[in-house]
Amino acid sequence: MVMSRTFKGTLVIALPVGLLFIAILGIATHGFVIGATHLPLKTEPSQNTEDISRLSLYRIPDTLSFCGERMPLEIPDVRQRMEQTFYVELSDAQIILDLKRSTEYFPYIDQKLRDMNLPTDLKYLPVAESALRNLVSYRGAAGLWQFTPETARHYGLIVNNYVDERYNFRKATDAALKYLTDLDSTFGSWSLAAAAYNMGSAGVKESLHYQMVKSYYSLYLNDETAHFVFRIVALKQIMSHYRMYGFDLEPSDFYSPPETKLVVVTHIYNLAAWAKQQGSNYKELRELNPWLISRSLPEGTWAIQLPKYAQPSVFAGSPPVVEGLTDTITTTETANTPLIYRVKMGDSLIRIADNYGVTVSDIVEWNDLGHRKELRIGEKLKIFTHGQDTEQ
Repeated sequence: MVMSRTFKGTLVIALPVGLLFIAILGIATHGFVIGATHLPLKTEPSQNTEDISRLSLYRIPDTLSFCGERMPLEIPDVRQRMEQTFYVELSDAQIILDLKRSTEYFPYIDQKLRDMNLPTDLKYLPVAESALRNLVSYRGAAGLWQFTPETARHYGLIVNNYVDERYNFRKATDAALKYLTDLDSTFGSWSLAAAAYNMGSAGVKESLHYQMVKSYYSLYLNDETAHFVFRIVALKQIMSHYRMYGFDLEPSDFYSPPETKLVVVTHIYNLAAWAKQQGSNYKELRELNPWLISRSLPEGTWAIQLPKYAQPSVFAGSPPVVEGLTDTITTTETANTPLIYRVKMGDSLIRIADNYGVTVSDIVEWNDLGHRKELRIGEKLKIFTHGQDTEQ
């Protein structure tokens, strides 16, 4: 956490050296008073402005709200929690990265909120949950919206050994907004809906019943959930008025979403080879599609993002070897046709993999071998190479 500091003390050294040290210290400390000349001051600045902490220049507005619900700042505990959260968020360098990342994700979220007639404040919920990153929590929640596997599946997201759509930003956003809509219908309050999103619906219901209260601001909750709505409101206030709080970012400082195109496929047996054939590479494929968590895609209909500039390769004659592999996927119609290898005496997975320029894990995955290492003589194995379908 980055915060300005005030240095005090007596310099028991020679006067010239001491004066030089004070001058340097004044310049360094002054650097933390960002944009102080055009900001609302909590108190009148003293003559020695370099001694004023940057955070002391700001205070929370007299009126704050979440999704149209007024925050009862007249309650001392509520105001104290709001101030505490506000100063923590304001002093954290993470807020700069939140701002920079927002231009990658907010446009889509804003559009979905308009389409569903939902409060715009909800776009700050994933900032509070994940700082707009694909994180995994200690409870197994994942993605920008921090879905647990069970909730993700309930709202139509695929989570298995090949695909985890909690990392598909657009699909996860659609699911999260449906979930929040359901929570608001259940609790009749957006603040309670946000708390339930963070803590779990059952936990909030039980807390309301046991404590015999109806408001989020009257509930005694775990520390994370007790500050969750406050964090969203603090992030909304700072990110909506970032220049007022001294963050002088230029338009060029914000991150731009990559220019991509969608390619629809039915299955892919080797993602690295397929990406190469599409004029991209495995790193770009995984970065643009973090929901791909295996080296292949099973049967289905999948929309994959690729760089806009990527152009599929067209080979004449025998295709070249691609990074040591012989899989040359050119179209979804002819791609991924296997040859069938009949296991002979003395064969092993390592020997067969080396012979065809693939990996042992590829063969295990293509043939659903699981943890089995022993091969049976006469057993047939699928090997994806040049689109041939023969027995050997």
